[in-house]
Amino acid sequence: MKKVLVSLALLLTLAAIPVVFAARSDSDDFVFQPLAREMSPARDIAALGGLERENGYRTLVVGAAVPGGKSARCSVRLLDAGLNLIQEERFNVEAASSGQIDFASQIGPRVAMGAQVSCDQPFYAYGAAASDGEKKVTWAENIGPNGPCHSTIEATEVEPGLFVAGQDGIIHNAVRGKEKGIVCVHVPRNLAAKTLVLEWDIIPGPWNKRMVSGNHGLMFLHRGRFRSNTVSNVNAFGPGKGFIKMAQNVEMPPLKNTNAKLGVLLQQGTRYHLRYTYNAGSKKVGLEVFEAGTLIRSTEMDTAPKAGKFLSITKAGLTPKGALFSEFGHNRGQHAPEMDSPGWLYGNLRIAITE
Repeated sequence: MKKVLVSLALLLTLAAIPVVFAARSDSDDFVFQPLAREMSPARDIAALGGLERENGYRTLVVGAAVPGGKSARCSVRLLDAGLNLIQEERFNVEAASSGQIDFASQIGPRVAMGAQVSCDQPFYAYGAAASDGEKKVTWAENIGPNGPCHSTIEATEVEPGLFVAGQDGIIHNAVRGKEKGIVCVHVPRNLAAKTLVLEWDIIPGPWNKRMVSGNHGLMFLHRGRFRSNTVSNVNAFGPGKGFIKMAQNVEMPPLKNTNAKLGVLLQQGTRYHLRYTYNAGSKKVGLEVFEAGTLIRSTEMDTAPKAGKFLSITKAGLTPKGALFSEFGHNRGQHAPEMDSPGWLYGNLRIAITE
């Protein structure tokens, strides 16, 4: 594995070479500086897209620049078009420098859709790719959700101060090669929400045989970044544990969250309706589980002790793909106990935001 360490000064020098940005046309050359990107906090997961090449790679570099005064331990997860793990590597980056890995000679004919980068110190993630026939590299694009938006919905103001976005019917049918479903949400303006009510249906399929007691992703709603921006993370644990766990970390420091459990073992083939309420005014979060219209379980937890009385939702968001991202299921190859969920169905999403 080819690992490269370069100083930040050299990195900036290299960045002065005109390149093609992944989100732009092949003729749109400009000077790109990796450090102009938004810095990721320690232990965040920075997602990069736009690395696809069909004719083999002459270079496929993914790395991290660490501007602080402490060295960092970093990891890169290279993903294919189905968001399956191709290769994972770990590397160290000295303080005020960068480190990167060139995967070009390692992955053969496989095509990398993107990468996930994480470090235990604040960092800037970057990537670049070029095929055998390309003279210029294309820099990777930062993306907010854990993959491309499978659909995008608009929040509209149905009455003064009430914004509603939704999608009826089956939204995501988890199958091999399409384990995660992502709905991106646009809002018409910056919102200071007193409450956000999230409702959706699930029909569980089989528990994953790789870890029957592992958790299956029911809903992951975030503002484009995971640390300090996770509004809802709801997971169902299988036989041997038999509970649903919810968590949130809005405006909380790294590695901190509030969470709660409710005891219920979801049954395969049964339709459940879930209602998740983030109440910024009361600093409470509630989860209700319904079966055939009847409430069967509910629980409540606090938000961050110092969280404001409003949930800030910005129109531009932390990524241009949307202001909010609703993710159903886990990708294949995530760290245990997170299991992918072939055969699980998700649908009838409704998000109501009240100012």
